[in-house]
Amino acid sequence: MEQLVSIVMPTYNRAKVISGAIESILRQPYSNWELIVVDDRSTDDTEKVIREWMLKDPRIRYVCNERAKGPGGARNTGMLEAKGDYLAFLDSDDAWFPCHLGDSMNVHALTKADVTFALWVERHGEVESYNFENAVERNLLNKMRTSFETQNDGNIIICERGLFEAFLSHTRNFFQLNTMVFRRELLDEIGLINEQFYLGEDTTYLLRFFDNYRIALQTKPHSVYQESPDSLYFFCDRWLLDPDTIHLHEEIYAKIEGLSFKSIKVREHIRELVVQSDSISHKSKQLMYIDIGIASKYYTLSYLNRHERKKALQYCRQSIRSKVTIFNLLLYGKLLISNRRGNVFLRKALNLW
Repeated sequence: MEQLVSIVMPTYNRAKVISGAIESILRQPYSNWELIVVDDRSTDDTEKVIREWMLKDPRIRYVCNERAKGPGGARNTGMLEAKGDYLAFLDSDDAWFPCHLGDSMNVHALTKADVTFALWVERHGEVESYNFENAVERNLLNKMRTSFETQNDGNIIICERGLFEAFLSHTRNFFQLNTMVFRRELLDEIGLINEQFYLGEDTTYLLRFFDNYRIALQTKPHSVYQESPDSLYFFCDRWLLDPDTIHLHEEIYAKIEGLSFKSIKVREHIRELVVQSDSISHKSKQLMYIDIGIASKYYTLSYLNRHERKKALQYCRQSIRSKVTIFNLLLYGKLLISNRRGNVFLRKALNLW
């Protein structure tokens, strides 16, 4: 008999796209599920759309937060409402392949895993890409196959210890909340998502499972990650931004600055996890990488604010305190002599993401 899977879908003002996510759940051959749509105080027709779906399928439930809690808080509301033996997540602008629930539950039974993950494809407009076929990703997955247990001819990688350090060491990420399925009873030990994080709240949650439970990664795509224009990360094409423009659009800069602060907060949290971990063999190396990442965020804010010298110097000093680099030292020197012109060399170290 199929075990009940509770699917948590947080949403905010996604009336125009949420039906695609719901339809992808309805296409699952695995049929014993409940969908809990958690509305984080939408101001559009999201509730109306969901209630129309509820009339078509009684497995769909609608919950509205009493106050806006952000994506982490909305997911927490859904997890507390869940009745299933297993928990899964899907964002309201993304989609699952039909294989997702069935394959994931089969892997749970086959491997005795506590948690399963899978890979995904990305879609930007009409362009869809599967980045895990690139050389870097293939090499990293093969490295994981040699480091951890495998099943099904290497298509399933099973990790119990060492995954946290592998995650920190890799230049690519193979774990996403949208492909996660885990035993609901783990909530008693893991707890809920930290609602203080409005960026990276999913990643910091996943890290709690690493090295503490048996985790199975399915090395084929199970979901579509939609890079929509109103998403947190893809409000503009930051690769095309000119950081030497005198007047960077205030709205875009404000979003970059806000995301940078949120990113720094997450990196500081991960740094503390590294300090506390007893499963990392090269702590100093991992801490150095994290410090460089934090320094690069402050450095970028300093460079973007170089026309406001006092503010730029403040960010640059924070960058230097995090990790001294040739870039933040040179930038600090430029700011001290009031040289505000752009610099091709200094631009190389910018981290607009």
